[in-house]
Amino acid sequence: MRILIAYGSKHGATEKAAKELGDKLKNNDVHIINLKKEKTEIDHYDTIIIGGSLYAGILQKEVKAFCVNNESQLAKKKLGFFLCCGNESKFEEQLDMVFPKNLLDVATAKGYFGYEYDFKKMNFLEKIVVKKVVKVNESKFEINEINISDFAKKICN
Repeated sequence: MRILIAYGSKHGATEKAAKELGDKLKNNDVHIINLKKEKTEIDHYDTIIIGGSLYAGILQKEVKAFCVNNESQLAKKKLGFFLCCGNESKFEEQLDMVFPKNLLDVATAKGYFGYEYDFKKMNFLEKIVVKKVVKVNESKFEINEINISDFAKKICN
């Protein structure tokens, strides 16, 4: 199976999650691209996995654009969507807010992959928001490898 993992990442958590997912799918022909840096034709892939991270409920613009610009082609593929975000309890609601409903409806897998708050990579304003809103005062790393493994199993079935 030819699999494309296309993601957007602001501070690197989604990139780590995408690479971890790629490792779990190693028995396939997997290509991983950062949509901020690369473009690709999706015709060559059987399965497309799209991921991003949320900041104040907003998905990276390049991830949204990838979905919108390829929507008709994506609807014909085996699909998976994942998010890296701080609030797992609101994952389904957030997923529905940021990805096209018609694509989510046909997706084989949807996954919450955890989050990271890396204060070394945040600007001053981001640090203030995380401290005030999320109530986190130091770097915190919570990538969920179990969810990533479960997602990989769903994609391969």
